[in-house]
Amino acid sequence: MAKKKRRKAGRRASDRKAASATPGWVYMCMGLAIGLAVAYAVYVNDRKTLVEQPAAPVAKTTKEPASAIPEVIEETPEADITFDFYNMLPNLDVEVYEEQRAPVVTAPVKVTPRAQVEKSGIYILQAGSFSRLGDANRRKAQLALLGVHSDIKKGTANGRAVYRVYTDPMEKPEEVNRVSKLLTGANIEILRKRVSD
Repeated sequence: MAKKKRRKAGRRASDRKAASATPGWVYMCMGLAIGLAVAYAVYVNDRKTLVEQPAAPVAKTTKEPASAIPEVIEETPEADITFDFYNMLPNLDVEVYEEQRAPVVTAPVKVTPRAQVEKSGIYILQAGSFSRLGDANRRKAQLALLGVHSDIKKGTANGRAVYRVYTDPMEKPEEVNRVSKLLTGANIEILRKRVSD
């Protein structure tokens, strides 16, 4: 009987401890509140240091050894060369007209075939240079319909991006002449480039 009372008393004490214990979510909320308070304090402290900083940064006065300072060599320009356009261009006035013009309809361009290639070597044909990628893709599709595989290469001209359409490299002069004739027959202006021997 005494054992039963002790067990009951032990159970009651553990029940009281369990009932009086704080749930875990309360500790989680307290930790979250403390973390947010610390983050806010750091944020406010950083804002104060930004406002209090001087406008000009202070230069460090550490001296470097004389051997670490690079030697500056000034090149003297040649006396024969003069560039006047630096002075002339800012003074030029260009009038800009904002009139609405009707679209100009042009007839198909007649492209004259170039001289036949007789020397062996590696050639590529440039089938256009465009300022927009969409136009270059259209030209590539035109070449694909003619059975000519091509690639688009991005480059720069006069400080602007251009997209050039090039055919695959060709080694045989007969192949170069055939593709040149095919493209000029389709009113595509080409530029033939010899890459190597």
